[in-house]
Amino acid sequence: MPPDDAQFLEALAEAGMPHQDMAETNGAFFILADGGGRALGYCGYELLGQSLALIRSCVVPRAHRGKGAGRAMIAALIERLAGEGRRELYLFTVDAGPFFARFGFELSPRAAAPEAIRASSQFDMACCEGAVLMRRAP
Repeated sequence: MPPDDAQFLEALAEAGMPHQDMAETNGAFFILADGGGRALGYCGYELLGQSLALIRSCVVPRAHRGKGAGRAMIAALIERLAGEGRRELYLFTVDAGPFFARFGFELSPRAAAPEAIRASSQFDMACCEGAVLMRRAP
């Protein structure tokens, strides 16, 4: 799915998530959780270096929340990234920390972020200033 998909961008905007840089993001692959032809959710990542990935823009439209689409997407994404040799996964979140903790993500100080994460567009976005950084390592 291209990062400029209208339904995806609408879901991001509805959730108050950043989407201004989506067309400029390199290396992102967005997963569409599809049940009977309906868009149930979206998720993606940026490949950074040889072993890092930044998970970003994971959203389930309000009408489909609470039905397992988010859990399925994150589980599939972690499996995909592990298969590609990505050993460290990072993400920024404002309010979904407990959700991601279920998948082994832990709080990580921004000051300790690898240079590739610090160089990502999300690191300095105004909307992410209040977000926490989380890390999942093997």
